[in-house]
Amino acid sequence: MERGNGLRSAGHVCRPHVEMRDPAHIASVTALDTRTGQRRVFAGKLFVDCTGHASLGAAAKAELTIRETEHLGMSNMWRWENTEAPQTFPETPWALDLTMDDFPYPKRNHAEWFWESGFNVHPTEGLEAIRDWNLRAVFGAFNAMKNRDGKTEHPNARLEWVAYIGGPRESRQLLGDVLLTEPEITSKKEFPDGTVPTTWDIDLHYPKEEYAKKFPENPFISKAVFGKGVDRKHGYPVPYRCFYSKNIANLFMAGRNVSVTHEAFGTIRVMKTGGMIGEVVGKAASLCVRHQCTPRDVYERYFSELKELLALNGAARRASLDGPIQYPSGFTAPAPLVEAPHITPGLQVKNLPGIAQDDSKATVTGKWLVAGSTPGYFGEGYRYRAGGETGTVRYEFKVPKKGRYEVRATHSPHANRATNAPFLIEAASESKTVAVNQRTAAPLEQGFVSLGVFEFEPGKPAAVTIGSGSANGVVHADVVQLLPAP
Repeated sequence: MERGNGLRSAGHVCRPHVEMRDPAHIASVTALDTRTGQRRVFAGKLFVDCTGHASLGAAAKAELTIRETEHLGMSNMWRWENTEAPQTFPETPWALDLTMDDFPYPKRNHAEWFWESGFNVHPTEGLEAIRDWNLRAVFGAFNAMKNRDGKTEHPNARLEWVAYIGGPRESRQLLGDVLLTEPEITSKKEFPDGTVPTTWDIDLHYPKEEYAKKFPENPFISKAVFGKGVDRKHGYPVPYRCFYSKNIANLFMAGRNVSVTHEAFGTIRVMKTGGMIGEVVGKAASLCVRHQCTPRDVYERYFSELKELLALNGAARRASLDGPIQYPSGFTAPAPLVEAPHITPGLQVKNLPGIAQDDSKATVTGKWLVAGSTPGYFGEGYRYRAGGETGTVRYEFKVPKKGRYEVRATHSPHANRATNAPFLIEAASESKTVAVNQRTAAPLEQGFVSLGVFEFEPGKPAAVTIGSGSANGVVHADVVQLLPAP
């Protein structure tokens, strides 16, 4: 297994040539190290395909599936900055012909995941074409900012960084003894070999309609459509049998190329889940070496031993395969997780006028707890942060049209609340911090307090961040609302 680890870094080792011992067993892999140009041969008894595109499995003729159209695409990130002096930018006649209305404004000076294309381009044969199209979109967008209808607002803007390596999402899926489907996940079907808990929603991407009109054959801005049914609190345990090949007896797979359907791929494809799959495969491989068996044998004969390994704390180590499992000196096991009490659903956010967002849909950093003990909350409870803690709850909005909006927030009063809970409002042309006394009842209907009236417009900042500063008590976060103002 150790000699096969060179395949773990898809960024440095690519296009493997495979020698087979027989149709069901890989003997060796020859790969090109792109850092040095050196060809390296990896011989071994076990192999794991962590290439993302299932390059090793495809070369070994492992059974696989590939979705050639209507798949998730590739993203190339980019970043720009405002300098202290005017900056020039050359015309880019080779880039996409864009104006400011053809793409979402790159807020906070960087593009986000939704700069994505290639939905109907072959996901492996068309990789370079997808990347090049993304780069044409990037430079076309910045050209619009610098030389076209955005030039008066960006005289000092400079293109700081562009990712020349794309981030693909979906390509080949190697088939295992179990092909996991969306209905099995959402119905919480129990498999005896459940291992990695996936807690991400079934998150599939599609071209975003408002930006697809100019280049309908290959849109470059996407939207995420989230399915329901994934247990985001406890996770759904993905079967171990999704992590080894059904017809290549000595091949594991880990990462985004494991045995799932397109829809199920929407939840297992994120990085932390892929990392945990790697841990399971590594521990299973150790049992293969110990028992001189195949990955399938681990399920059929030694799965109880794998479960024991998976139950170990992450700090557990051993010097050799047969050595004792040990913990570092002074290690203290963390306290067991305590199940949070059930919170009765509160008021419904969808019944509020204007644009309203619950804390459960916001971006959270730092230590915030979820509770529902104080009445009057919306959704599945509210969040709170102790006065001495740091961390934020950030709400981002998409306003339908330019105009004045009243910004409101709700809180449940309590004696332990802060009298100066900080709310940072980011509008089209200004940012302002407002301190809210959350010890007293909010004066407006349904527990809202007004944070002021601000000018918002599409493509410009529209966000409220709770907790971006110190406070003298508990900071409460629930719903933030934007209401059109006269």
